[in-house]
Amino acid sequence: MFSNNKFIRAKKSQRKVSIAGFASTFVCLLFFYSTPGWADSPITINTEIDKPIVTTGGIITYTITLTHELDVIPTTPDFDAISEFNIIERITIKPRETEKGLVEQKYSAKLRADKVGTYTIAPIRVPFKIKEKNTEKYIPGKILSQKITIEVASVLRLQGEPTDIKDIKDIVEVDSNWVPWFFWGLNIILLAIVLYLLWKYRKTKHPNPTKEAPVLSTHEIAFRELDKLKSKGLLERGNAREHFFELSEILRRYLGKRYLFPALDWTTEEITEHFKNQEKIKLASRTEANRILKKSDLIKFAKAQALPGTDEIEPVRTFIKSTQENLNLGLYPN
Repeated sequence: MFSNNKFIRAKKSQRKVSIAGFASTFVCLLFFYSTPGWADSPITINTEIDKPIVTTGGIITYTITLTHELDVIPTTPDFDAISEFNIIERITIKPRETEKGLVEQKYSAKLRADKVGTYTIAPIRVPFKIKEKNTEKYIPGKILSQKITIEVASVLRLQGEPTDIKDIKDIVEVDSNWVPWFFWGLNIILLAIVLYLLWKYRKTKHPNPTKEAPVLSTHEIAFRELDKLKSKGLLERGNAREHFFELSEILRRYLGKRYLFPALDWTTEEITEHFKNQEKIKLASRTEANRILKKSDLIKFAKAQALPGTDEIEPVRTFIKSTQENLNLGLYPN
């Protein structure tokens, strides 16, 4: 089956190949387990990632490299077996000949980390076929990638433990005497009646109605708020935290009104999880909104530095324009 008794040898960073066949394969496997010195494997596998530690929302490149002889035909790895991360892109690199009679083939998947924790990607099965010696038959087999461990950290811990966050105070008992509350409520009702009578009198005295200001749409309100924030020049004066607090509030207020969910009350991770079920929102738009919110959190809570010119106002404006264009097509509610 393999030229010159060429079988599979286990290496420290590689896994054994499993050959499935009928009678001829069975005989070869018996010889494989009984031979003390194995020849070089006709196919080897190596698994790697570009970084073992990422923060939530970060992208990891997971790569499987196959090195095989010319008479071996591999198939694309089943990246769908990776359930711990979201697969945002699959890449198949054109094979190249590394040395005489050997071909290197790389397959990559870009993974996005959404939840904090330590995850282990189990070995992925890669089927292949190898041509039997002196025949036109191909024998099926499989090879397994190495398992990979990845740690996903929170962006709030990049700058160390926060020092300006204090523990919640103990529960304070409230006085059960309702008499003061009753009088306060009565005073408020009387004040409301007086204000209503004054408004009624003013309306009667000035019967000419004034022209009401036009109602602005959600995206127009957001654009005005962005213009007002830009005119303050907070980032240029070194007030990065105040700038990104206001910018985050504008974006969250727009998201909540546009897509009808309490974005102002949710954390960034909750908004990211909510976006997964919003198929009408383009992936690029969701990714950009998540990036801006996470950067704002990093500056607000971890006190990361922000340079002038990186205020993220224009990216927010671009995001609103792109979703507003979709709104005009009737994809989202007003």
